Amino acid sequence: MTSKFIRIIGLVCLGAILCLQMSFAQPGGLPPAKLVVTNAYIFAMAANHREPIKGYLVVGEKGNLLVVAAGDPPLGLRAKEYWDAAGHWVIPGFISAHSHLWQSAFRGLAADQTLPGWIDALYTQTASKAKPEDFYWFTLDGALDHLQHGVTGAYNFNYGGAASYGQNGVKAAVDSFDENEFRAEEDSGIRFVHGIQVGRATPLDAQPFFGVAQARVPLKAFLDWTQTQPKSPSFLSVMINGGTAFNDTYQQAVMEKALMDEFNLANETHYLEPPETQYIEQSKFRWFMDSGLLSKQLIFGHFIHTNSFILAETAKAGAAMSWNPLSNGRLASGVADIPAYLKAGIRVGMGVDGQASADLADPFENMRTGLYAIRDKYEDARIMSPYDVLRLHTMGSADVLGVADKLGSLEPGKLADFLVVDPSRFGPIFDPYASLVFIAGERDLERVYVGGDLLVKNGVVLKQDAVKVKGEVNRRVAALR
Repeated sequence: MTSKFIRIIGLVCLGAILCLQMSFAQPGGLPPAKLVVTNAYIFAMAANHREPIKGYLVVGEKGNLLVVAAGDPPLGLRAKEYWDAAGHWVIPGFISAHSHLWQSAFRGLAADQTLPGWIDALYTQTASKAKPEDFYWFTLDGALDHLQHGVTGAYNFNYGGAASYGQNGVKAAVDSFDENEFRAEEDSGIRFVHGIQVGRATPLDAQPFFGVAQARVPLKAFLDWTQTQPKSPSFLSVMINGGTAFNDTYQQAVMEKALMDEFNLANETHYLEPPETQYIEQSKFRWFMDSGLLSKQLIFGHFIHTNSFILAETAKAGAAMSWNPLSNGRLASGVADIPAYLKAGIRVGMGVDGQASADLADPFENMRTGLYAIRDKYEDARIMSPYDVLRLHTMGSADVLGVADKLGSLEPGKLADFLVVDPSRFGPIFDPYASLVFIAGERDLERVYVGGDLLVKNGVVLKQDAVKVKGEVNRRVAALR
């Protein structure tokens, strides 16, 4: 190789380095970054990046990650805020693929009941008496509680209450329950998928909804209404709260599939949760298949009491499931065989479910409970690792909800939703993932960021009056009693 050629290569490399430095130095009056976090121990949870790194991250003005890298930020990098993490741990915000935010108002209810009795106590005897404005406060309280526990994004099964109908038996206006819950989701700052009920495909004399023509009217009204609201990066999408397993007619699946196709919506449906009705629900699996509902747009919630045929067809269709260990244990629903589902090729995310069935919206407890249950089931400590379960509650849930391009890992281009964990209580670290899953809890959660904005610090909500919210919830629940 000639010396002239070597000099040319050297100049090219020097030019590249200078260009890189200039881009970090933000010449030409470019605005500074929103936030730079330095001296952090980063668990990126990105593909092929299993090992944590000691480094820094840069958040842009729009709340997205610009840089996640080892070492120190380059000289000249300007930011509105620098924060030294002092070696504390930074992980992606947890995502709950299955939540009922409004249920935070009813913790500890029906403590000795399995799912059927619990549903009667919560829905029939209690929630049915609440007004739409009650659900604003219930939902806001639940969302803030999720954030305080490190859940920065959630699928929210909203409560669909009694609606007013026009002369045709068709609800033509936006349901006031959905409107109140949507506003609470937005006001909380959590990233959310708004799950909406679409009615029951039952005879007209029993229920106003009896087919696609009737069900599409309120759904379209709500979708149109959301387009009139101020644009917010917190609002991820609308999905259908599926009801096929709880209906006595195959037409429910047909109706839901038609609405999904017309409005390009996904669907999460509770299925195969309680042991009491497992065989009846298994017999309805053909409804999902024959209607076309079983697809990549379908998420099964809980999905515990399966069989080999159901697993094979679910994997073939590309459908997913949400795993909810805390509520499954509380309601004695059983243990979902997650290793078998993953082996079959089914996509799995995790959810903290409702605070009336899981009682704590705590992803650390959720991971521990799930991991221990699986190890008990298999009598094998190697069947699932702490890393595996942490990934399911971050990237797994993002994938299930169709937002893996935005959330679930700390990578440039994704949204800057992350947590800062203080590891000082953990003692000597033998395996950082084991420490996160086996030891960490809410008290170790130092900061919660969504889009680079600090929303929770040392358990205190910063952008809402949590005391006022809790007071409203307590007053309204007392009135229901």
